[in-house]
Amino acid sequence: MKVHHFQALVLGALCLGAAVLAAVAYNHQQQLTALLVAADNAPADPAPALRRDLDALGATVAALPPQVKALGEHQRQQAASFVALSKQLDEVSASLKSIEAVPVGPTKADLAALEQRMGNAEIAVHALVARPVAPSAQPQPAAPAKPAAKTQTPTPPFTLLGVETRGEVRFVSAQPAGMHALSTVHLLQPGDRLNGWQLKTIRRNQAVFQVPGLGERSLPLP
Repeated sequence: MKVHHFQALVLGALCLGAAVLAAVAYNHQQQLTALLVAADNAPADPAPALRRDLDALGATVAALPPQVKALGEHQRQQAASFVALSKQLDEVSASLKSIEAVPVGPTKADLAALEQRMGNAEIAVHALVARPVAPSAQPQPAAPAKPAAKTQTPTPPFTLLGVETRGEVRFVSAQPAGMHALSTVHLLQPGDRLNGWQLKTIRRNQAVFQVPGLGERSLPLP
């Protein structure tokens, strides 16, 4: 509505300007007519000033028709421009309405569905993590025909790294099997345990451990 009002105001202003010019032309025409009548009633040899005024007024009146024609042409161009502008504004208005009709973002229903899917995925992940791993089938060792002459000692659950001395106290540094970080190194004194193995004594080149159910076991020190 504002665009149409603006167009109407501009067209009204142009029409008013044309009317003013027409009124000025008509006024000049009336003045010229009055001067001509006065000239007809004047003596045969009018004053030079009156002739100059008549010539100037005649030139002014002669220049008015082209100005009125140019104003009319300009008015027609302005009207065509306003028609094109109005069409563009209508297209922009239609585009804005179509844009407003499109939802800006996901709806509440979309967010609820997405939240439900994420919840289901989280439950599935937790169930997968909590699922116990089935132990691989281990073949049962065949019963030995004869009792073993000597019981096999299990592999130590750690690696000995050496002996450290702090003051007069000696320690055995050991690291649990599969560990590589420096923070996992343990300093053992006699009586300390690591993964079930208890350090009994530290010898020159050996560390003696008490193995549960198997007695003592001596391990070489690097």
